[in-house]
Amino acid sequence: MFKLIVLFSFLIFSIEAKGKCDISGLWKHSAKPATLFVDLSKAEISVHSHDNNSKVIGLVVLKNLEVNRASSTWAAKMYSAAEDSFVSVQISSASCNQLIVSFNGEEVLRLLR
Repeated sequence: MFKLIVLFSFLIFSIEAKGKCDISGLWKHSAKPATLFVDLSKAEISVHSHDNNSKVIGLVVLKNLEVNRASSTWAAKMYSAAEDSFVSVQISSASCNQLIVSFNGEEVLRLLR
């Protein structure tokens, strides 16, 4: 009976895990020749490569990533040159192959797998 319960629990967990996107790893910037790295263990997104500006490699673009499991969205802080500070942004995923970063309801960054 115990083995059956463990097997059933494992199957339920596997089904739930497949239904959600894992956003960790490399993402392509949609408008620039750059690749960003999502590191969930550090709760940040940094520049992995940039063909036009190698000086920005390693720069943290978004920090303090927090998931909202109920809506499959994330909250984060992103540096704004206009504000000269980090501002609150929202990250949504239209699919497992696309992330959209919004500030005050306006898209400011799109990442693609």
